[in-house]
Amino acid sequence: MRVVLDSSGWIELLAGSDRAALFEPALHAEEVLIPAIVRYEVGRYAFLHRGAEGRELALSALSKFELVPIDAEVADSAAELAHNHKLAMADALVYAVAKIANAELWTQDSHFENLNGVCYFRKG
Repeated sequence: MRVVLDSSGWIELLAGSDRAALFEPALHAEEVLIPAIVRYEVGRYAFLHRGAEGRELALSALSKFELVPIDAEVADSAAELAHNHKLAMADALVYAVAKIANAELWTQDSHFENLNGVCYFRKG
């Protein structure tokens, strides 16, 4: 199985939060894909909350998995998905990577709640 873990899941895992256990099984998938936009979001979050050293640790953890760049195919697919599902740019890019790779998207972002191919964990 292929998995795309979105930024919210990575942040829970890297913070060791109570919700991290929800996302840990994704790390044991055959293939874990990291959309470039997720690397950006996690790096930015870690820098804001943990400084440069925290950012480097977070990016080091993500580097163990396959980085998926934003190329023309991803961008074009994301534009269509954003329109069809009313997704913001970053969410559409993450979902496009999952759809193109035939991967399951793991998230707790409510924008993805009812979309196909999504493993959604409701907050609350």
